[in-house]
Amino acid sequence: HIQLIKPGELACFECAPPLIVASGIDEKTLKREGVCAASLPTTMGIVAGILVQNALKFLLEFGTVSSYLGYIALKDHFPQMCLRPNTDCSQHWCRKRQQEYQAWLAAQPPPAAAVEEEAGPVDLHPDNDWGIELGGDDDDGA
Repeated sequence: HIQLIKPGELACFECAPPLIVASGIDEKTLKREGVCAASLPTTMGIVAGILVQNALKFLLEFGTVSSYLGYIALKDHFPQMCLRPNTDCSQHWCRKRQQEYQAWLAAQPPPAAAVEEEAGPVDLHPDNDWGIELGGDDDDGA
């Protein structure tokens, strides 16, 4: 998994450790006899690429930054969630940053009501050299 850590706003490593660390299980017991680990470097490379992509989105302020994105290879599943900090975290600095973040939130002005503007249709591709058109659901398609 990849996890964004923003002190006070999102969970730290102590608030939400990986399951193997939280369980206190020796990582050496994960290796199974007869199981090929040949895909492990590939999986690690994919997850590292996703991590770098997420870091660039955060640093360059574009796209949607994932606070937590998992990868379950056996199911080809990518669970997403937001990990909030544990108010009873064992780390003093994490609890301190949580208090600072809550104070910062309280000092923010309330969000302004969104104003909807009447807008006409937007031509997304004015230079459509190939004449490609998208049809709606109401087209006969005959």
